[in-house]
Amino acid sequence: MGSREIPLEKANEHNKSCTQDTDFLTTAITPSYPPSMLRIFVCSQTAAKFKARVTKAANTQTLTFNTDTNLTANATYMFEMLVHSGDTINFQFGTALTMSVFRVQEIMMGTQ
Repeated sequence: MGSREIPLEKANEHNKSCTQDTDFLTTAITPSYPPSMLRIFVCSQTAAKFKARVTKAANTQTLTFNTDTNLTANATYMFEMLVHSGDTINFQFGTALTMSVFRVQEIMMGTQ
């Protein structure tokens, strides 16, 4: 199996305190092999909206996952999003909370 066939770990956080509507990753994610896909696994201890902040060429858009509804507290979710060259990605919650688990892997398109 080649190195591009193995998902790349891009984020791995546990029991992290998050401030409302504030990026919680210290360093934003940039794709290593664009175009690719980010597979996002998340579980928070409080119900809240979960958002991605996508920046390209100094233009930032906020995208809300789960059809713009709160994630259920202590339930696990998995989301996918496409990323391209020049993108930087960070994440936020719509409520201050403690995030139980947050993991992101970059999946190269040829391995999907």
